[in-house]
Amino acid sequence: MFDHVVLTCVDRFRGERTLSGIYHLLTGKRSSQTLQDAKGYELDMLFGIYPSLKRESLERRVQPLIRDGLIQINEQSFPSITSEGTRRLSSFPVQELTYFEGMVWHDVIPTFVRRVYLMLQMMANTNAGIDHYVPIVDDFGTQNWVRTVYHQFQDKLPKMVESMYEEIHHLLKEHPSLQAELFVHRLTGGGVIGMTIDQLKREFDLNIEDVELMLQHTHYYLFLESKKKKDRYPVLHLCTKGLDATHLITRSARKTYQYIQQGLSMQEIMNLRRLKKSTIQDHIVESALIIPDFSITSFLSEEDVREINNIGTQLNTKKLKQIYEALDGKYDYFELRLALAKGQHAIKEGMTQDEA
Repeated sequence: MFDHVVLTCVDRFRGERTLSGIYHLLTGKRSSQTLQDAKGYELDMLFGIYPSLKRESLERRVQPLIRDGLIQINEQSFPSITSEGTRRLSSFPVQELTYFEGMVWHDVIPTFVRRVYLMLQMMANTNAGIDHYVPIVDDFGTQNWVRTVYHQFQDKLPKMVESMYEEIHHLLKEHPSLQAELFVHRLTGGGVIGMTIDQLKREFDLNIEDVELMLQHTHYYLFLESKKKKDRYPVLHLCTKGLDATHLITRSARKTYQYIQQGLSMQEIMNLRRLKKSTIQDHIVESALIIPDFSITSFLSEEDVREINNIGTQLNTKKLKQIYEALDGKYDYFELRLALAKGQHAIKEGMTQDEA
């Protein structure tokens, strides 16, 4: 799975981003550049799906892909996919990645996972008459949440235990079998101790990155299915309560956005916030990326936005330097980034209208 994710990124980046771009995308770096990459190259679903990924792990896993002729790296360290890589990419079972929606949900998935694992431990132990045990989740907020659920539904606990088992069993039956097995072997409770990631790696003869990504995909699957089907999966749905979509605009960027909405100029915001011009520009680009109806007319006209995006389309590139040179330096890099960010919403609106 991990190799497929890397190949997908290399393919979508079209030789215009280094391995650093892939690393920042998968770990969910909150920079305007990474957000722009996720949106511009249509990799939203993979944003932040692997926050614990180590840089050296990515570099190590790329080497066999180069050796097997699936990707090639040029003198400037930009990887691109080969025809063999494209063939390998097209042969991967799509359903094994269907549920990743990183850009929207990466922030809340960890909380959901902690709740589910601790709820299962609590229920299994209660069912087995085990009163004293060490919680597998060392997080006070999660422990308090599960404790509250326990006291609130104490009289209905046997029914909840049965329901949660049925819900998970039903969902995992419809899920790729290896991913389902990995998830089940992670569970702790009722005298059973779940396996560690290293133990799963050895037991199933997998790379550690594949184990972690497969578990992540199962977590997204359980979350999304139970989030939208409350009546079908009531106990799992309970674990999604209060976990809403991420709008991915950082607190600092949100403050800048509010000042812009109030009509303040960039210079006024810089003075008020005591931040560098480049930082405020990053905030503006982030706002344009995330908020569809964010107006940028105080920075660029609609004609400017069209001109910049048309050149990008003609050159089939998102590389700012190429677009800058093609336009003979008519726009600075901030204006180019802003126009491309705005252009993403226009493309998606056009696709939606075509589908309709």
